[in-house]
Amino acid sequence: MTKTEFDWQSATPGEVDHQYSPSQHAKRPLPEILKEYHTLSVVHDATDLVASHTPLLIYIHGGYWQKLSAAESLFNASDALEEKVSLHAVEYTLAPMASIETMIDECVADVLYTIAVLSPTHVVLAGCSAGAHLAAMCARHSEVSPLLNGVVLLSGIYDIRPLIVTPTNDPLGLDAERAEALSPQLLPADVFPTAALLAVGECESSEFIRQNYEYGNYLSAAGTRVDIAVVADRDHFDLPYDLLRRGTLVGDWVLALLGRTAS
Repeated sequence: MTKTEFDWQSATPGEVDHQYSPSQHAKRPLPEILKEYHTLSVVHDATDLVASHTPLLIYIHGGYWQKLSAAESLFNASDALEEKVSLHAVEYTLAPMASIETMIDECVADVLYTIAVLSPTHVVLAGCSAGAHLAAMCARHSEVSPLLNGVVLLSGIYDIRPLIVTPTNDPLGLDAERAEALSPQLLPADVFPTAALLAVGECESSEFIRQNYEYGNYLSAAGTRVDIAVVADRDHFDLPYDLLRRGTLVGDWVLALLGRTAS
């Protein structure tokens, strides 16, 4: 742990909300970041970014289960094309139109379908923020886990109980029982891919850093080969840019699992 300890169970709702509001800790204003996601993504056609029998990165976007889309999550496309890696962004129904349970089911179905259609040589499943939570839930699915070479979880929330007292929960409608049942850190990890990278930005709240560390250790204790990292000069929103970027900690890890290690 590199930042001051924080106890969400004894903290005020306002204090919890501050810890779990990534935009309050980001290096740049959120509207600027979201505009950049859109600008970098919109110039690419999703169908041009995938091909059969190639390495495949599947990405699940964040947005606290209620914002963003697959179309705004192709910002790694230039790196994917450079590395000759297929890139697929998962679409799922957002809250309040769908529950988190439904989102998990949709993500599992999307991942299984995409792999079946493309028959990739290697597969890495990645997610950021709420997308990391969804990726973690997908990765522990008995049909998905054996198909993955590895999982990359960026700036995730793996125990979602703290969110119950925050405004984030308004469209989610979680109670304590559902939050516990939907928290991968509170569920068995006996079915999970053999390799996982859990990374968080240095410029994030102590709670995101804690959750990254604790879930990484949880998976390691269950037998997964886990790398845990706090990435210097990265925050909640720019860390996903590294996913296929050679020369970065995250990018080199992903490319190695995809069979794209430099000769």
